[in-house]
Amino acid sequence: MSIVRDFEKAFNRQDVDGLLACFTERGSYVDTFFGVHTGQAALREMFTRMFREGRDYSWGMDVVVETPAAAAAEWTFGYVVSDAVPRSAGRRVRFRGMSVFELDGGRVARYREYFNEGVALLQLGFKPESIAKVLGRKLAG
Repeated sequence: MSIVRDFEKAFNRQDVDGLLACFTERGSYVDTFFGVHTGQAALREMFTRMFREGRDYSWGMDVVVETPAAAAAEWTFGYVVSDAVPRSAGRRVRFRGMSVFELDGGRVARYREYFNEGVALLQLGFKPESIAKVLGRKLAG
């Protein structure tokens, strides 16, 4: 049994309860777009928002390395932006990245991800100068 594979399957089913079952009660998720979310209520809100703002998700964990204490995964992520985000509605987005899962008792205590945010923003329709502004704020913060 692999918590990363359980996470992958639940995400692709858009199964919020299944995703929450992968996390500890105080589990945290650092999402590049949505920020840090800690605890079951905050995670529920974030996943619900993700699934409202996108459709046709495909998150493939291409390479997974897992121990009882931690896991890492290289992945390919794709989705179509829903009408809930008028600026980018209908756009297909696809990018590669990696995640680190810190585990506690077989569940995710801390999750964080890494990917080229600029590539994703470009596919979302952001102009280069807007991308530079977004990424510049992250460097300053």
